[in-house]
Amino acid sequence: MKSFLSNPTPETTPVRFELDPAVMAQAEAPVMVMDSRGTPLFANKNATGFAEGIREGLFPEIIELVGRALRTPGGVVEMMTFEVQRGTATLELTVLPMQDDLVLMLPRDVSMDRNLRDALIDSRQRYRDIVEVSSAFAWETDETGKFIFVSPRGAVDYRAETLVGCDPSEFLLDTADRDSDVVFRSQKAVRDVPIWFRRANGSAACLSVSSTPIFSRDGRWVGARGLAQDITEQRHREVEIATARNRDRLMTYIVRTMRDEIDPRAVLQNAADASARALVCTGCTIYQLDPTDHELKIIAHHGEDTLRQIADQAIISLKDGTDSFDGPLGDFRVMALQCHYHQHINGAVIFIFDGEHPAANAGERAIMTEVADQVGIAIEQAANHDRIVTLSRTDGMTGLLNRRAFFDELTRHYARLRREDRPAALMYVDMDNFKLVNDVHGHQRGDEAILALTRLLNDNTRPTDLVARLGGDEFVLWLDGADEETAVKRARLLIAASDILKPFSGSTDKPLGISVGIAVHQSGEDESLDALVQRADSTMYQVKKSGKGSFGVAAPAGSDHPAEIDDQGVSTR
Repeated sequence: MKSFLSNPTPETTPVRFELDPAVMAQAEAPVMVMDSRGTPLFANKNATGFAEGIREGLFPEIIELVGRALRTPGGVVEMMTFEVQRGTATLELTVLPMQDDLVLMLPRDVSMDRNLRDALIDSRQRYRDIVEVSSAFAWETDETGKFIFVSPRGAVDYRAETLVGCDPSEFLLDTADRDSDVVFRSQKAVRDVPIWFRRANGSAACLSVSSTPIFSRDGRWVGARGLAQDITEQRHREVEIATARNRDRLMTYIVRTMRDEIDPRAVLQNAADASARALVCTGCTIYQLDPTDHELKIIAHHGEDTLRQIADQAIISLKDGTDSFDGPLGDFRVMALQCHYHQHINGAVIFIFDGEHPAANAGERAIMTEVADQVGIAIEQAANHDRIVTLSRTDGMTGLLNRRAFFDELTRHYARLRREDRPAALMYVDMDNFKLVNDVHGHQRGDEAILALTRLLNDNTRPTDLVARLGGDEFVLWLDGADEETAVKRARLLIAASDILKPFSGSTDKPLGISVGIAVHQSGEDESLDALVQRADSTMYQVKKSGKGSFGVAAPAGSDHPAEIDDQGVSTR
């Protein structure tokens, strides 16, 4: 950095001094050196941002300020306010002329100082305004405790002259409250004592009273004086806020209890349990709208089973087209609300209280309404979960169990079967000549044939049996509790009924039919499930190789004999 001369005065000789760039760079305060056109030539780290803004033309006022500083021997100090990204910034700019038409600029951010000063001014003005519009009234009592002074504008709808000469106890709503009486006879300073005062129209007013005792020169108590603030609205708001906070606390508890559960069905049970605890209900019952018959059915219940009858009676009231019911039912008081999801009714919540329980207040009603809203969402989530589970477990075309779901169920059935030492039969069913149907008539006709076989299997099985489509034209049946004789009879029925498939055939000499392979698990056998499946599957393929349109029964577990198959569909075992 080049050397500079200090500005001479008549009494002094110019003194040359140097500005060390290293010193300026380390300075904590912002420092800049600028030329006569206002272009920054040097800026330390704390002035870099300001310098870049000047170079980009964001602060054109700086150019004029630099010119004035060069024309003014002692430099200039000026306050400037600039628009910046976060709002405005006020800077105190000290600009000192230097040699070679350069200037030294020392910016100082005084935004905070100015803001604090403005805030202090506003605060003082605000305090004066509040004092002027305050609803507090001044009062004074004598040694007898009677009012001898009240603010000229009066208090709580009374004129001042009406109160003067009266004992404050005449206007107290609770004369047994010692604090209310003593505050106007106070012999020591008290602050913000709440008392209930009767207004001129007879309604209640809550006053916050502060007072200080008055003593004579000889130390004798001669009365009290103070201020009274009408806080009735504030008290009402505090009650409302407390009610809202309590409602939020209870709803947070209920919602958290619901969200802590993963199983959608358990979520609804948690909702019933938590709602009953939060609202101190005798019982809480949740209904879900069944999409098949559009009837409300219980999905969760808290309380004695006898309360379900009360809940059912409340449901009858809701079926009349009303969204809610609130009233006595038997020995109980009931609040019933319909649940909605996207403006569609999908359930109901019944809150059951003891008969002596008072009618629900606004806070309780709000909680119950919010619970009903949350339950409506939970019911929809449970329904979606059921739909997803159904889709994941069923074959999309036939609605039968798919391969994964069948073997999941089969594993559970087989484990129970072995514990109970009961027989069962596994039947593999495969369509004969199915490929020819697709080749000749097309896949749509093939799908129709698949659906025809699905109906055939459903019509010839019991609700306790498992029926599944493993894929393509392969099906499987699990007959719980069936011995070999029962399985053979079932196979004969299926073979006979399979005549309904012939109209779908691709050729008369290769009719559409079925082949069935049976493996029977006998009581007392120690055979793995995989082995049982392998026996049934192998037998079905042996039937197909032997001419199709028949069934066969696998040899017992552990036997080396092949399955015995009859071309007419009758086992020769």
